[in-house]
Amino acid sequence: MNSVTETAGGEVFDEMPQEKKARTDAGGEDPRGSSWAGLQPDALGVVLSFLTCLADRARVRSVCRQWRAAARGRGVVPPLPLLVLPRFRFAGLTPGGVLAPARRAWMPPELDADNACCVGSSDAWLMGAGQAGGECFLVHAFSHEVRRLPPLGTSDCSLRKAVLSASPESGPNCIVAAFIIRWSKPELALWRSGMKSWRVCHHALFAGHIDIAFYQGKLYMLWRFTPCLFTFEITEDERGVAISRMKDCMIEKLLPSAVGSNHELSCNMVEWSGRLLLIIRYYGGYGYQARHRVKVKVFAMDLSTRTELRLTEIHSFGSDCIFVGSGGGKSFPAGQHDGVEGDLIYFGPDHYNPHDAFVYSMRDGRTGPIVRPSPCGTRASERNLGFPVWLFPSE
Repeated sequence: MNSVTETAGGEVFDEMPQEKKARTDAGGEDPRGSSWAGLQPDALGVVLSFLTCLADRARVRSVCRQWRAAARGRGVVPPLPLLVLPRFRFAGLTPGGVLAPARRAWMPPELDADNACCVGSSDAWLMGAGQAGGECFLVHAFSHEVRRLPPLGTSDCSLRKAVLSASPESGPNCIVAAFIIRWSKPELALWRSGMKSWRVCHHALFAGHIDIAFYQGKLYMLWRFTPCLFTFEITEDERGVAISRMKDCMIEKLLPSAVGSNHELSCNMVEWSGRLLLIIRYYGGYGYQARHRVKVKVFAMDLSTRTELRLTEIHSFGSDCIFVGSGGGKSFPAGQHDGVEGDLIYFGPDHYNPHDAFVYSMRDGRTGPIVRPSPCGTRASERNLGFPVWLFPSE
C-alpha cells in the first residue's frame, strides 16, 4: 500500500477520494469489496503486523465492519501521536521524534473542514467548530463518523478549546467542556448527549488564558500564566449538566521561590499514571522574541485533601512521554516504539506562542526541535482556524 495518494486538491492523509464512496448499509461496506470480508482474522493480523504506517492501518480498518473488528486486539503496536493542524491537516510523529510534513486529511464534505477549527481531541475523535457561532461537531479521524452538537448560537461567539470527559462512544458518560469567547467575554460551556443546547456558565474567575481538564469526575481549570487552580463539581438538573462547588488554590505560593521568581512562565495540566500533573515552563526575561528557555518543572498535584493542595516534584516518567498542546495533553507509552525515548515532553504550538514547539528531556534538561520543517500553518489567514491539537489514535 502507498502511504499517501496525492490529488489535484493537494496531499491527503489516506486515499479516500474527495467524493466519498457510496455506502450500502449501516456498516459502511462497499459491495465491490465484500468478498474480502471473509479473510480470516489471524491472516489479517499477520498483515497488520507488517504495517507500521498509521495511514495504512487506518485504511485496513475502514474496509468493512469485519476487518474493523478483526483489527482490534491483534497486538499491533499503537500508532504514534499526530498533530492536527488548521484545515484538518495531519503531521505524523516519526520514530526519530520529529514531525513529518503535513498531509491533508479527508473529512466528510458536509463539515466544511476548510472553515472549521479543531479545538480538542479524545482518542481518535476530534472536536471541531465552525466560525462565528457555527456548527459544533465530533468526527472520528479514521472512520469519519460524525456526531453533531448544538451550535453556539450567536455570530459573536467562538469556541477556543474543548475537553472531553470520555470517548464519545461511551454515550452519556461523555461530557464536553468548552472554553468560549462570547460578546468579548470568556465563558465555559457544557454539553452532554441528550442536551438540546449548551449550558453556558458565567464566572468572574474565567480568564482568557486557561487550561481545562477532567480528572476523577471533576473539572479543573488552570490559569496559564499566573498559576491558580480551580476545581468544579459536576452536577445535573432538569436542564442537563452544570458546575458547582468551586474551590481555588494559588499554586504560585507553593512553588519553589528560587525557580519561580523573576521568570515568565506557562502552565498546563496532564493526567499521567493516575495522577494529575502540573507542567510549568519557566522562561528568562520577558517578550517572546528576546527570552530563552530556562527550565521545565513537573509536579504531581495531591488533590485528596479538601483543605490544601500539595505538590510533589516528578523527575521521571519511566518509559512514557508526555504531549502538551493547545487542545490538552496526554501521556504516551514511548517504550512500545523503536527510536522513541521515554522521559520526554513534547510541547506543541499553542494559541499564545505558535512558534514555541520543542521537546524537553527530563533526564538532562536539554531541549530540541520537533518541527522540521515547520508544519504549523500559522499564517495570518489561518490563525482564526485554531492552532495544532495532538491526536492519540488507538488500535
